Amino acid sequence: MSHACRGGRAGAILAVALVGALLTPLTAWLTGPAAAQPAPAEQVYLALGDSIAAGLVTTLPRLRGYPWLVRDLIAQSAVGREAPAVTLINRAVPGETARSFLAGGQVQQARADIAAARARGAQVRAVTISLGGNELLNLAGSGEAERQAGLTQFRSVYPAVLGAVKAALGDTPAEIVVTTSYDLSAGDPSVAGSDAWWVHQFNEVIRQAAAAAGVRVADLEPAFRGHIRDWTWYPTDVHPNNAGHAAIAQLVWQALGYDQTPPSVTVERPAPRALDRRLATVRVRATDDVGVTRVELLAGGEYVGELLYVPSQDAYLGIWDGRDWAEPTARLTVRASDLAGHQTEAQFEVALPGS
Repeated sequence: MSHACRGGRAGAILAVALVGALLTPLTAWLTGPAAAQPAPAEQVYLALGDSIAAGLVTTLPRLRGYPWLVRDLIAQSAVGREAPAVTLINRAVPGETARSFLAGGQVQQARADIAAARARGAQVRAVTISLGGNELLNLAGSGEAERQAGLTQFRSVYPAVLGAVKAALGDTPAEIVVTTSYDLSAGDPSVAGSDAWWVHQFNEVIRQAAAAAGVRVADLEPAFRGHIRDWTWYPTDVHPNNAGHAAIAQLVWQALGYDQTPPSVTVERPAPRALDRRLATVRVRATDDVGVTRVELLAGGEYVGELLYVPSQDAYLGIWDGRDWAEPTARLTVRASDLAGHQTEAQFEVALPGS
């Protein structure tokens, strides 16, 4: 749930407003009519790759596919400022491999999109590339020799994908984020020859090529581990579900590095004083420019649970059960996390009754 931060010092705002009011007539007299400020340049986000980047299989790809979610996050991060339009151009092709990306029309279309954006004065801000999954699917059930040959080919072709995209961008300061593939087998990647091991080998090619090219990585493999049944349609289908696309969008958002502002946290209850009972209501307000993802309660440094957001109160609520707390006082911690992975903590000490 996203709650925009709007705070500021009233005195400072009033002073600036008064100075501006006094200086405006003088400035106008000295310089004549003020020139109209140009509108902010359009920002373009280019999504490339395979069926995952194309938004399959969500209930509404153009709302819940990960590139559309990332586009919304880029736009939402500009709330409170003069915000430019954010245009998503999605050229992803279901079934695409690194080889077909280069041999087919997707890389040529990406070049044309980048050139067209430049021509109209738009800023290409971000490019995402999701490839590698179809190479793995095409080799599923194959023997070691076939898989090794496929890996060798992927190792020779995938860096060329990144090189082609970087060449198309030229000196455009866009962030490029590539995604790795998740392991449907939910196996142990340290077991040589297992499906999980082969997934890891292909992902290592992606990680190493990205590092060599100076490209960022949204690493799906470790993030999806333990969540395959929650975040994909497997075993019915190999694609992410709505929750999986949301998870990918968050990983891409973190990799882009646009959001550098941590959330703010205000504890409204309990106050840092003596409690009147050992079942204490916890009420917290947590806000962030883009989105708060989680608010947790800890007691004495130990995790207690997650506070739940209640829209009608615009607050996160929970109960701390201190009936078995042996000490006369307790140090409670509230920890808020945002979509970019930033965390903010608020700590306070309370005295328990009957101690």
